[in-house]
Amino acid sequence: MLDYKTLKRLRMGGTQDAAALMSMGLGMFATHPFFGDIPPTAASLAAMGMGMTGGGYMVNRIGGALKGRGFFKSDLNIRSSEPPYAPQPGETPQGLLLGYCVDSGKPVFIPYEDLMRHIFCGGQSGVGKTVLGTFLMFQHILNGGGLTFIDGKLDKKTLQEIYQMLVWAGRAHDLLVINPGDAANSNTYAPILYGDPDEVADRCVSLIPSTSNSPGADHFKQSAKQGVTTLVAALKRAGLAYNFIDIVILLMNQKALAYLENRVPPSEEKTNLSLFLDQYRTVNKDGVSIIDVKRLKETFGGIGGRLFMFGTGSFGKVMNTYCPEANLFDAIRGNKIVYVMLPTMGKPETASNFGKMVLGDLRTAISWIQGLPDEDKPDPPHLIFMDELGSYATDALSRPFEQSRSAKIILCPTVQTLANLDAVSEEFREMVLGNTWTKISFKVGTQATAVELADIIGMELRVQDSISMTGGQGQSLKASDGASDAGTTETSNISVGERTMEEYRISPDDLKSLDKGEAVVTYGGNKVYHIRVPKLDFTLKAKREIGKVRLNHFRPRMVPGIDLFKRADKYLSTAGKRGEDD
Repeated sequence: MLDYKTLKRLRMGGTQDAAALMSMGLGMFATHPFFGDIPPTAASLAAMGMGMTGGGYMVNRIGGALKGRGFFKSDLNIRSSEPPYAPQPGETPQGLLLGYCVDSGKPVFIPYEDLMRHIFCGGQSGVGKTVLGTFLMFQHILNGGGLTFIDGKLDKKTLQEIYQMLVWAGRAHDLLVINPGDAANSNTYAPILYGDPDEVADRCVSLIPSTSNSPGADHFKQSAKQGVTTLVAALKRAGLAYNFIDIVILLMNQKALAYLENRVPPSEEKTNLSLFLDQYRTVNKDGVSIIDVKRLKETFGGIGGRLFMFGTGSFGKVMNTYCPEANLFDAIRGNKIVYVMLPTMGKPETASNFGKMVLGDLRTAISWIQGLPDEDKPDPPHLIFMDELGSYATDALSRPFEQSRSAKIILCPTVQTLANLDAVSEEFREMVLGNTWTKISFKVGTQATAVELADIIGMELRVQDSISMTGGQGQSLKASDGASDAGTTETSNISVGERTMEEYRISPDDLKSLDKGEAVVTYGGNKVYHIRVPKLDFTLKAKREIGKVRLNHFRPRMVPGIDLFKRADKYLSTAGKRGEDD
């Protein structure tokens, strides 16, 4: 049945539709009874031919809508642009396949050169974002590329699928898993061990909520950054490795601080540490100089408590190490496959903070990659797929969207709504959307998000043509001599008009009507593709032969560390006892 909804999706208008309707009008005019007694002429035959041609075109237009026109079945009638890149038969693709055009079946490959301008992916839960990510990662693995997958859903099934892909490609030895929610099934990882003191401090203070509107809170945040920077610089100067518990103890215990001060050789770092500690020195009742632990806790209690979460429980088993198995800089250079699992459901706050730590570590790694010669940068580019980014993003991530192309990095964040980006900041949202060359929109669940994504896809000018036909017939009588002779007159007129209208290239209703696995892709701001994303799966036989995930563990090197965590109970138990400290 040709209902209004179908007609609306036809989007009648434009030169071809107008020409077809005009041809139909000419054909109808040529069949008028007035021409019944006139022998056929070339003009009348041409008019009838044009009418048949126009009618055939319109039947095809409407018939295609009725039967679900296109290579794949879809309720929408969206014409895709010509794909930007087509690999030659037999060559290794220098890009990744997003899916196949619904209307033509053509593959939509995006070349690596443009993938390094980054991808944005939006859509509600369960409509295909992770399926797309898995499909992209499988191709990238086959191409020999490395990737980092930050999974905000902690889905063990996804880990199994990644392992199956790696075994299939002969790359199981490249897998690294960072799963602080399950230490028994994780490699070790220390996100604050690498980087200069300022970089490490920035990662730590990223755990503190924004203080831009609170001068008092901002003072404590800057003090925390100063403290962490000073301590990390002193530890590095002393040649001592450290972990989260070590930093927590140093921020809140005078005995540990005195121990570190004695270990640092004479240097600028030692001087800075002494000057930092002088702010908290006081004299007790016996005239002995001590550090006021109460003031230390008032200043560093907030950051200390957040860091403490990473040094205890299952998180501590993964991250209390001086020689981690997973190093993001080395992983990017070595084309490794790093799967980061965030326990966002069971431990939402800790998982969110840990995700921020990982992003900070990635930012440092990307900056180091930028400084390498081109021949040492990852080839193919390193893919970073950030699922459910809104639950752990920070403003600090905006800079890599601007600069990581030079490091041969592909950033691909996914969100359910644009409000997930606004929750970080409006500036962050603009930075992400403004620095992603390819945008992929799956089915959305809210009108607001649908309108925003339709605005991002953009508007276009459409020409709406109109044709009007008028005609008439009249008779006249000759009055002279009482004659009854009559004359017949025929009049006809065809007028064509047009007006320009601005409409959505893809309407909000279209975005809400997408099926699972169906998406609209905008590329470079001027090309649009309506695609179906393939779902990757292995046969039951292949799954049985591959088996369960087996992690790659490495024998740790002996690295000298400050080792405060081995005596953590002693330090933490005395930190709160004022009398003993005095």
